[in-house]
Amino acid sequence: MKILHIDDNQDITDLFSELITSLGYSYFATNDSRDGLEHIKNEKYDFVFLDLHMPNLSGIDVIESLEREKILKDQKIVLLSGFPFDNNQKTSLLNKPGIHGCLHKPIRFDNLVNTIAS
Repeated sequence: MKILHIDDNQDITDLFSELITSLGYSYFATNDSRDGLEHIKNEKYDFVFLDLHMPNLSGIDVIESLEREKILKDQKIVLLSGFPFDNNQKTSLLNKPGIHGCLHKPIRFDNLVNTIAS
């Protein structure tokens, strides 16, 4: 399985790297959302972890760009958020084709494993 992780916090991507590669998965991370968007557009990933709150280009901006290019539906994206957001926002995001869940930081290892396995 090939996994992409887009998150501006390198400590988080480093931790994910250790955990995910220990499970035997191929893992690539970027701490730059624009770079991550290009990776989604140019490569096929089985799974994408996408932080919602990033500077310059937020996770929401990435989702909107993928929608405009009509490739969001072809993704399997799990949103990551360290900030609470209301149920309307969450429902709206989770109803988009290509969005397959949301994990709230801090993320427990068992939740991460279960999310990947689903």
